[in-house]
Amino acid sequence: MARPQTFNEDSVLDSAMQIFWRKGFANTSVKDLTEVTKLQPGSIYGAFKNKRNLFLISLDYYFENLYSSVIHILQSDEAPLKRIRQFFDFLLSQKNEDKDLKSCLLVNTLLEIPPDDKEINEQVANMFYEIEREFCKVLQQAQENDSLISGGQPESIAKMLMSGIFGLQVYNRMKPDHDALVQIVNNLLKNLEKS
Repeated sequence: MARPQTFNEDSVLDSAMQIFWRKGFANTSVKDLTEVTKLQPGSIYGAFKNKRNLFLISLDYYFENLYSSVIHILQSDEAPLKRIRQFFDFLLSQKNEDKDLKSCLLVNTLLEIPPDDKEINEQVANMFYEIEREFCKVLQQAQENDSLISGGQPESIAKMLMSGIFGLQVYNRMKPDHDALVQIVNNLLKNLEKS
């Protein structure tokens, strides 16, 4: 008979997520995971099967928290383009708090995991598509209220915004000053609004 789980799963997932976020999937050992989660290897394997499965579950945990912030900003009552600006302001505020230059776990994973690892890459791609769809909805609202730039296609612009997110996350690794990041965001967003 299996023993009941005697740990707080959210706490363990948060600890595992943090170490994967800091060190990456390949550089995180089971020893690292036992140290941060305070679980024995047998408990980790019993609950999560293996390191890879724990990583996949940690990605889900990360995305759930990220997505709730995205939804909170992009589905507010503010004007559509203001919501997009607020989203990028949120990203910039996250960069200021990211003293370890961890960037975004999803972007880091795309950069680390080989393209032929379909399972992990598809999981991350699906997460990004969810955010892209939210952008697209907001941009369609901007088009409907005639605040989106003339001829702007919400689907194409949503993809451009996603590439802007990727670029910001990677560029932040070079330790630019905050003003440089603000300028990048301003240049990205100035192309959305009717002049």
